[in-house]
Amino acid sequence: MNKDAVKNIALILLLGSTVFSLVRYVSELKARYRLQDSLIQAQGEVAVLTQEKQNLLWQMGKEKELKEQLALKNISLKGYLRASKNRIARLFRDNENTSAKFSILKAENRALIDSRKRRTPALETEGNRGYLLKQGQSTTRAKIKIEVVPAQTKE
Repeated sequence: MNKDAVKNIALILLLGSTVFSLVRYVSELKARYRLQDSLIQAQGEVAVLTQEKQNLLWQMGKEKELKEQLALKNISLKGYLRASKNRIARLFRDNENTSAKFSILKAENRALIDSRKRRTPALETEGNRGYLLKQGQSTTRAKIKIEVVPAQTKE
């Protein structure tokens, strides 16, 4: 073989390896750019997820605070309910005592009314019995004259 053929073969091999390296380099650059795009997209998603996480943590804190407030309110309402039940029970006891006393007083009142009816004779009273006019006529016998005199003042 002569030197030119060896040079040609070497040149072809060099050109082939150069073209191969160039194609390989371009494909690696494309892969790198795709990876960078994917990385940027993933970082954006991470930022969004981090923001959502912060929002959720904030909402959880508010809900926990609200839950504690509701628990305190529930405790106070239970105390109020207990006091109300005690008051209602006391009022029912007082009502029973009052109704028992009322029935006793009612019986005594009825007995007093019955005893007064028996003791007082039916007396017919004379006079107008509070009426100024009875059956269209005046019940007063004498006419009454009313005079109005102004009071003396010091001047």
